[in-house]
Amino acid sequence: MKRLSGFFLVAALALPVIPAVAGDHAGGCKAIGSWYGYDEFGSIWWTSTVDGQSASHGTMNLEIPGSVNFFDGSYSITELKGQWSKTGGSTYDWTSVGFPFDENAASLMIVKLSGTNILGDDCDSMMVTDIVMEVFPPFADIYSDTPIAVDTSFLDHPGFRIKVDKPELLP
Repeated sequence: MKRLSGFFLVAALALPVIPAVAGDHAGGCKAIGSWYGYDEFGSIWWTSTVDGQSASHGTMNLEIPGSVNFFDGSYSITELKGQWSKTGGSTYDWTSVGFPFDENAASLMIVKLSGTNILGDDCDSMMVTDIVMEVFPPFADIYSDTPIAVDTSFLDHPGFRIKVDKPELLP
């Protein structure tokens, strides 16, 4: 009897986790998790971690590895931090902000990157669309000031969920 009651305790504790891991297709896919994506040329371009306290909005971290000389005169760019909001069954809008800096760690500008993620039917893939990058001076108000540059030339591109995939250890 002890073994059976222990099984029910473990099952009861695991039940709330199962829909989050498997995805609830009735309400659309959940974006929470870690992702990677390719640019329009098929090169790995970004990684992102999406988190949230609800199914409708949350935070995200977007990293663009190898961003040395991403902008003229910049050495690198900070990890972009942002927010996401669910806009439909499997559709999410997002905005993130990062700071390119030079070799002396001086901030050169503010970059605001926004777009839409449309999760695929499998809930493990997405299409990133409607990307807009706005560039502001280092001390600008990104919500009321006019950007010094706007780039809408980003092509739609795929992203994929990072899943647990531990390989077998060789003997």
